[in-house]
Parts: sequence; structure tokens; C-alpha cells
Amino acid sequence: MKTTKVTFFTNFEELKISLPPVPASKFWPEWFKKQKTPEIAPTQESIDRGGPKTVKSCPGILDVLNMGYIIPLWSDYKVVRVPETPEQPQGIRWRMPGGQQSLFGASTHPMEQISAYPFGPNTFKGSFKFMNPWYIKTPPGYSCYVIAPYYNKHDNLEIMNGVIDTDLYHEAHINSFFTAPMCEEITFEYGMPICQVIPFKREDYEMEVEVGDHRSMKNKVTQFIHNSLFKAQHYREKLSPKRYK
Repeated sequence: MKTTKVTFFTNFEELKISLPPVPASKFWPEWFKKQKTPEIAPTQESIDRGGPKTVKSCPGILDVLNMGYIIPLWSDYKVVRVPETPEQPQGIRWRMPGGQQSLFGASTHPMEQISAYPFGPNTFKGSFKFMNPWYIKTPPGYSCYVIAPYYNKHDNLEIMNGVIDTDLYHEAHINSFFTAPMCEEITFEYGMPICQVIPFKREDYEMEVEVGDHRSMKNKVTQFIHNSLFKAQHYREKLSPKRYK
């Protein structure tokens, strides 16, 4: 099967060696990896399906966790909301260890550019931008979703999802909403998943809306799942052969 090459490149050799982007399948959320099968009395239906199941058996969730690549955060970032003053009009400060501001850094977009967004009471009224040292290149006709890592929740950070035509434009800086009590410094740690990059081919689509009896189709899918004992990996290998390497 022909593969499509996605290239991540950076100006920093140490990042390529120590903390490169990786396939998303290698960065499952900790809560997902820790999920255990419940100890419950089996029913006939659960026996037919191969035993008690958890979220780990859901092929849709497995697919989305495995899609694309994860860019880990390349440095610690210490961020704090501060009262707005003439000297500090943005109301936010940040620092990095070892004077790395000059290497990677961050910036902001002012509230005026996004004033209609429903900010929470402890959210910085603007966008906090991580200046990503990784560039992304795809073949002609391919773009990338650059989004929050699926199911990796962070109480203080909401990534602003977007699409980049990475065949033409290779920078992939990461805008976010920062939330914390005033003057409470929050650390975003080196190595945490900061974004998920999912390449896709730009194509034209045409929607159709129909009315019909789809029960026969549903029954066929259900029977296939039962026949495979609902083993998630088996299900994925049969119906979704795409891989990200």
C-alpha cells in the first residue's frame, strides 16, 4: 500500500534527538491506559461479545486516539494571569527555564481579535500562543488538522483547533485559551502532548440526505462484530487498515 509522507522538521538538532513528534498511538492518555475491565457478573450478551468491555473496546475511540501524530511540548512553560496595567496590557506573563524564550517562546493575540468568544471568569481574555519549533510539510493537495490531543484533558488549557495547508505553509504555532486564578502560576510540563496533527487529502464532497430502512445494514455490521467477538483490534484491522508510522 502506498504511503503518504508527512515531514516534521526543526532548526534544533537536540529536539530531533530527545523529543520528536511520534505516532499518536504511542501517546494514549494515562486515564485510558489505566482503565480496567469491570468485575461484574457476565450476562449472556456479554459472553457472546467476548466478555465485559470498556471504552478500550470502542473502535471509534481507538481510531481517533491512533490518528495522526502527537507533538510533545518542547519545554516547560510557566504561565500566570496578572492584573492588566499600562505596562502589562495583556494581563498574562510567561517564562521558561534556561532563558529559552529566545529559542521557542510564546506570544499573545489581544482580546479585540476574539472578543465574541464566551470566556470563562478565570480565563485570559485573549489567545496564548505557543511558538512551535516544529514545521510540518505534506505533499501537494494535503493539509493537516492541528488540534487538541483527543481525550487528553488539561484543566488550565484549551487548544484552539485549526487546519493548516501544510503543502504550502509549514509553521504550526499553537493558539490556546489559558485558565487559572489570578496570580496563580501554572506549569505546562516538558513532554506533555500539546497538539495532535492529522493529515488529510483535500477533496470535494457532496452531501446527500435520504430516507430509508437501514436496519438490514446495521444488522450486517452487528453480526460482523459478534462474529469477531468484538475484539477491537481485530475490528480495526478488518475495517480500517490505515496506519500512521
